[in-house]
Amino acid sequence: MEMIYRLPPRLTDSAGRPRRAGFEFELGNLSIVDTARALMGAMGGELEIISPFEAILHDSLIGNLKIERDADILKSVRYRRWLESLGITFSPGTVAHGIETNIDSASRGLIPCEVVTAPIELDQLHKLDVLTETLSTLGAEGTQDSLIYAFGLHINTSIPDEQPLTITRYLQAFLLLYTWIIDSSEIDITRRFLTKYIDPFPQDYMELLLDNDYRRNTSELIDDYLEHNPTRNRALDMLPIFCYLDKDRVLSGINPEERRLVRGRPAFHYRLPDCKVNEIDWSAAAAWNRWVYVETLAEDTSLLPELITAWRESNSTFSIAPRATWAARLTTILSQKYLQRRDPR
Repeated sequence: MEMIYRLPPRLTDSAGRPRRAGFEFELGNLSIVDTARALMGAMGGELEIISPFEAILHDSLIGNLKIERDADILKSVRYRRWLESLGITFSPGTVAHGIETNIDSASRGLIPCEVVTAPIELDQLHKLDVLTETLSTLGAEGTQDSLIYAFGLHINTSIPDEQPLTITRYLQAFLLLYTWIIDSSEIDITRRFLTKYIDPFPQDYMELLLDNDYRRNTSELIDDYLEHNPTRNRALDMLPIFCYLDKDRVLSGINPEERRLVRGRPAFHYRLPDCKVNEIDWSAAAAWNRWVYVETLAEDTSLLPELITAWRESNSTFSIAPRATWAARLTTILSQKYLQRRDPR
């Protein structure tokens, strides 16, 4: 069943360039080299095998793909230099190569295989289904296949512009829709509650940001974020954007371990979706389309402030289940707006 990848309101950035999105698929039970070869067979391109833990497929149907075991200690292969000085080689067929291959096989159930795409133009995202269908055929395991899996689908969408008001609106839209996204996509309980990777934004940060009078310049916006979120572990990780805009400010505001991992880039790092690649008819389109709702709300200059007001009213009223209360009210408002805009009268 072919899924439609919806398009957001803004298809180009402030310089008129097409916006793009890169995807990171985390999977279990796959050999790196076998996966890379299968993807080459399905999507074309030229394969570069760096080690049993890392390969690059150049010039595929959707551009370059990186296929890797997501662990620095394996990908670095630092031990090779010392062993090669002793005359040990790692070419296919050697004992050393066989040992590395066995290590990769043994790590499949603990360390995810990650397939990372280059940024793809938004009207070409449907080609991702060739990738996911290939991974499914190989027997890839997704988020739901084990209690120890916390596999995600990360989406990195280029920002439409660098204006602080634009970035603020997109953050506000995400915070407003977060509960709806969680409920509608049935995010795996392991990832939500037993890991730190997609922690929700703190309540005090939501109260600060979800205010129609909230206006900050870039430096102030970054400072507010770092005060409440000095970490990558958010469902929408803004550190790459803020590091791109002001690297020194961001790196001085996070701990050394996080500092080592943060890379600046002008893209939203949306970490919330599960990777359910082995479910029948699963497509990255479902997760992508929920992100498009965020962008659509961010660009709706009448609905966004209305929902912010409604959220503040809901948040100020005592409720035994505030999350469910807001989800119900949000659904009602969006349903009314949706119907009104399509009523020919």
